[in-house]
Amino acid sequence: MTAAQRLADLLDDLARQGTSVMRLVRGGRPAEPWRLYPGEEGIFDRQTRCQFYYHAHADRPEEDGHFHTVRLFPDRTLHLVGISMAADGRPRGLFTVNLWASGDAYASAAQLKRYVEQFRLRDDVEPRPLVQFINLVFRVFGAQIRQLQDAKIAALAQHRASHPGGDVFSDRSLEILSWSDIDVGQTIDPPAVTRA
Repeated sequence: MTAAQRLADLLDDLARQGTSVMRLVRGGRPAEPWRLYPGEEGIFDRQTRCQFYYHAHADRPEEDGHFHTVRLFPDRTLHLVGISMAADGRPRGLFTVNLWASGDAYASAAQLKRYVEQFRLRDDVEPRPLVQFINLVFRVFGAQIRQLQDAKIAALAQHRASHPGGDVFSDRSLEILSWSDIDVGQTIDPPAVTRA
């Protein structure tokens, strides 16, 4: 069975049980805008130094919320990709954000792609369905997640060139740097990556 089929089966199984990855991460509670789920630290694996958490924005009716995935270091974090979720419990898009939005340190596209390739939480980290979901998204859409890193760096360079003298990393008008629509059922001809 392919990783794409495993991801589809996981989401279908949760739907049959009357739940979703969002309901699991929120413990069945309705989403409160800006609150981090399942808690301030999210879910992380000390061994692999990978983390994810979920939250929703009040001003984004097109999505239920999104997962943020992070690589942890003793002195910094690196945001790898956001996973935008539709109300039906399926991922609808992948995106990267500017440093001000995630409190990250800067990393090159090559460094980010290397951490994308290495991103994985151990299977015994709980809750397992959530960990499986995040790990499978990285397996199924890894190529797009890596492409998003190049698009992110290009968006930063373009903004810097058009706004000389400004601090591109703290510019609040520049939040989502790259985006890719995704469809769990689509495994051939992945959608194009665009700069936001």
